[in-house]
Amino acid sequence: MSTSQSIPNIQALVQACNELHISYSFYDSNHNFVGLNVKKPSYFANASTPLNDESVSKICKDKEFTFKLVGTIVRMPKTLGFVNPLCDPQYQKYVQYDSYAAIASKIEKEFTYPLIIKMNSGSRGANIYKCHNKQDVLKALAIIYNKQSFQYDYIALAQEYISIAREFRVIIFNKKVVLVYEKDFSKAQFVGNISPFHQENARALHITDSVLVTKLQNFIDPLFSRLDVMFAGLDIVLDKDGDCCMIELNSKPGFEYFVRDNGYSALVDVYKKIISYLK
Repeated sequence: MSTSQSIPNIQALVQACNELHISYSFYDSNHNFVGLNVKKPSYFANASTPLNDESVSKICKDKEFTFKLVGTIVRMPKTLGFVNPLCDPQYQKYVQYDSYAAIASKIEKEFTYPLIIKMNSGSRGANIYKCHNKQDVLKALAIIYNKQSFQYDYIALAQEYISIAREFRVIIFNKKVVLVYEKDFSKAQFVGNISPFHQENARALHITDSVLVTKLQNFIDPLFSRLDVMFAGLDIVLDKDGDCCMIELNSKPGFEYFVRDNGYSALVDVYKKIISYLK
């Protein structure tokens, strides 16, 4: 692999180009902005790709939008969004509940404890809280709605809690599962972030079990009738009964943890499929 400062996504892309004899150009000094010489201009910038259109990327980033669009055709946790009562004036027309207490009361009518409160457009496990009572909910809302925080979000989500037995990142390309790895937290230690990879000693386990991969493929197949997503990372869990549930979609998946624990080979194969499609 290159000794540049490229992130794993770009490292794997470049290696795939080299193996397929596809020429490319870098447009930045860190080699994280790459153009491929294929049939039409195709640019990869950090984790962004030329594969999804802007509306798809927005839907994937907005977890409430994702649930509203596909939550009836692919099992997802029940999700409700709430606009900050103290949001900026341009968003005030969207406010339905005039206080944190009113939001918490609505949440208690719609959900049972425990439940999840999290920011709508977050990533990397930021601002996700398992709440056991109203005080927990109020505390989580105050953190998410804190305008002084760089992780501020004017929309907070309440979400049904799923008792998770196993959790996977499922990479899809052109409607097919092309890579699966398990977020193994069996030996992890909680350090303040309930997202598996942000717990100490969590590992990414490459999954090649064809039966499990087929189960995941069958589960997500209905998704594509509603959302024309070309490339994404899906967070899918198995509950205590072994049933699948999709937590969210990420149109710009990163591969830092997968590469750390498994190397580049399987990821390079994913990018070879992408390049073959583009050329």
